[in-house]
Amino acid sequence: MLPILQSLPPWLQIALVVVPALSAIFAAAALILNIAQSRRTNAQARATLVASCLKDFADDEDIQRAFYVIEYDEFKYDQNFHKSQQEREIDKLLRHFANLALSWEGGLLTTEDVKPAQYYILRVMQNSEISKYMGFMANWSKTAANGQHPYAVLGELTNELLKHLPRRPTRRSSGTAAKSAAAP
Repeated sequence: MLPILQSLPPWLQIALVVVPALSAIFAAAALILNIAQSRRTNAQARATLVASCLKDFADDEDIQRAFYVIEYDEFKYDQNFHKSQQEREIDKLLRHFANLALSWEGGLLTTEDVKPAQYYILRVMQNSEISKYMGFMANWSKTAANGQHPYAVLGELTNELLKHLPRRPTRRSSGTAAKSAAAP
């Protein structure tokens, strides 16, 4: 210990060691609380983004009309589709979900964050007629040489959501589970 410190009263020597140590502990605790709060704030912002998407989805008449045509398997992609009112509605629906997909691609949202909209996205994107239209759009984008169409990212998000779907038990395995659960 330095001679000057040895000349100080013992309580002051202890204080000179304890006060900086306590300051470091409080600073570390504040940092941990700040990180936790930052994570909660980020999660809230992501949830707000998805909730806003779902609200706009529910509130927009064009989007709802387009969705229900797909939901009830009434949508047909044929020669009458292009330049029709239905094309504008379907495009509006696809753009709406493509915007969410672009946020996902940009890292603003995780696949888990998008789960509240998963049913609607998968219902639309797994429709065979929408698949035909998406193929047309992909080819048209290549031909026009304007780069990848934003709908392509929606396809990527769809594939990622499909990877995270819970596996459904097969009849054989669920029957076995039921028998073993019923056995004494």
